[in-house]
Amino acid sequence: MFMFLACNQTKPKKETPTSQAKEVVQIGKENLSEDDEGNPILIGEVSLDQVKQFTTLWFEEEYDRYRPNQSEINEIAELIKGKNLVLFMGTWCEDSQREVPAMFKILDAANFDTSSVKIIAINEPKSEPKKWIEQYTITYVPALIFLENEKEMNRIVEFPISTLEKDMLSILKGEAYKNAYAE
Repeated sequence: MFMFLACNQTKPKKETPTSQAKEVVQIGKENLSEDDEGNPILIGEVSLDQVKQFTTLWFEEEYDRYRPNQSEINEIAELIKGKNLVLFMGTWCEDSQREVPAMFKILDAANFDTSSVKIIAINEPKSEPKKWIEQYTITYVPALIFLENEKEMNRIVEFPISTLEKDMLSILKGEAYKNAYAE
C-alpha cells in the first residue's frame, strides 16, 4: 500500500513551542499565529534567524543530517550569483520541515547569502499572508522560487524531482524542469 501526503492535506501536527527557543532573535506578534489546533506557527515575511529560533525542534537536526553533493554545490555556487530566491514554507508542514533545512544547507555550502532569501511563512489553509500567496500562486509548500531580473525562472515545489542539487542546477541552467505539480 502506498500513501502520498502533501502539505495541502490535514495531518498530525508536530508541536513547535517557542518556549524552547533561545532568546536571540525577536519574533513579533505580527509573525506569530496558531493553527486550527492552537499550536503556534510562524506567518508572514520572516528572517532565517526567526525560522531557526522558532523551529529549534527540527531545523538544526535536519540541517545537520543533510549531506550535499559537493561537485554539484560548486556548480550551483557559480550559477546562483545574482539570482533572487523566495521561499514559501509552513512551520506546521512536514515537507517544509524536511526540505527547508536541506535547501539552506545547500545555499550555505554554495556561499549564497542566505539572509537575502525572502522567506514567507504561511498558514495551513494557505490563506495568509494573502497578498504573497496570490502573487506567487502558492498551493503547496515548501516552494523555492528562483528569480532573475525579477522574473521567475522556475520553482521547486514540495519535494525535489531528482535531488535538491540536481533540481536547482536544472533551474539555474535554464533547462526544462517541471516540479511535481507543473502542468
